[in-house]
Amino acid sequence: MAAARAIAPEDLTMQAVADALGVDRTSLHYYVGDRDGLLELLVTDLFEAELRRTELPEDGSWPEVLHAYATAIHRGVLNVHTTGAHFRLRGTGSLALAERVLKSLTEAGFGVDDAGRILTLVSGIAMSAAHDLLGGEQSKLRQHPEVARALNEVAQGEFPLLGDVVANRAAADAAADDFEFSLDVVIAGLQQKLAGA
Repeated sequence: MAAARAIAPEDLTMQAVADALGVDRTSLHYYVGDRDGLLELLVTDLFEAELRRTELPEDGSWPEVLHAYATAIHRGVLNVHTTGAHFRLRGTGSLALAERVLKSLTEAGFGVDDAGRILTLVSGIAMSAAHDLLGGEQSKLRQHPEVARALNEVAQGEFPLLGDVVANRAAADAAADDFEFSLDVVIAGLQQKLAGA
């Protein structure tokens, strides 16, 4: 990974990494497969490095811990500039963060299964919002261009509220606010669920 990080992304090839390590390229193929495997490992390494820099609030409430965790995931995806949906987990950094969040949630009164669902939900929200900001085609939130196209095929003013939503999202950088809005809604709903339990 150190050798791959030292090579400019546009110059990153299996041969370039093998040359930097002073080994035959076939030796590298044994460990990482191909260039896609190398890129996946590099992205995972960068993402893990971002998560290792994260400190969850020690005495924070579960909403604060959950928010900090989701923010770390969101920032991690943005900082590695990838729209890939999956990272191969390596090391204990991300696992320790997830464990800390689960502990906070279960201590607050959520069951282990629900805590796991919550962790998965906020991770998905963080990744989807980051993918949308990066312009990823795989993003779940990239529906507005299609809605705008469909609105252009109907009479103007037929769907005024939908038209306003699309126009407002196009005019402002609405995607930047999607993450915080979604996270706030989830946390508020979870607070109500916990209070009702």
